[in-house]
Amino acid sequence: MPLQKYLFNPGINKEGTDYTAEGGWFDGNLVRFRKGFPEKIGGWVKYLTESYDGTGRKLLGWVALDGTSLLGLGTRSKLYVQEGADFDDITPIRATSTNGVVFAATNGSSVITATDDAHGASKGDFVTFSEAVSLGGVITAAVLNQEYLIASVPSVNTYTFTAKDTSGDTVTANSSDTGNGGSGVDGAYQISPGLDTYVDGTGWGASAWGDGTFGSSSDWF
Repeated sequence: MPLQKYLFNPGINKEGTDYTAEGGWFDGNLVRFRKGFPEKIGGWVKYLTESYDGTGRKLLGWVALDGTSLLGLGTRSKLYVQEGADFDDITPIRATSTNGVVFAATNGSSVITATDDAHGASKGDFVTFSEAVSLGGVITAAVLNQEYLIASVPSVNTYTFTAKDTSGDTVTANSSDTGNGGSGVDGAYQISPGLDTYVDGTGWGASAWGDGTFGSSSDWF
């Protein structure tokens, strides 16, 4: 059988099915069309080198009155505005504590316990400290006065976090860290983050209609 030349239409058309796309391309991967012919994509370049916390959930772009292009990015952890090459953290503050936070460190441990009456925070929340002074050793004011991820919440009045220096490296307390950070420590608590995974809720109408008698307990709720 002699060879027969076929000319395919450029571009990928997925409006119909692979059968209705006869004479063209229905699907493809890592390909672009140039002068009517397909060619492989050579690769990518990162648009931004900055990173952000959490998994991206929603994007919203707009243009400011001065013509600046802005992009709002909501993640499971924070809310950002991207302008140029930077992500600016604009996560709302849920509550603030003035002169209400004290710290306690343990020799040989990087875990710091913070006490703040009725703080209302949960594991995974972010808090930013200010006005703290050194605990006396390696847990300096610079270590304390920054943003932290709350690692655990032992009680309604306490929570813990892992000490780090300004470059993000873990700091382990020594025997000189016996102070409490001073009497003027402020804390700013961000709104609680969302869930990592989808949680299915059945709610009203679960199970069959009329299942059980009125007022009886049910395992569906």
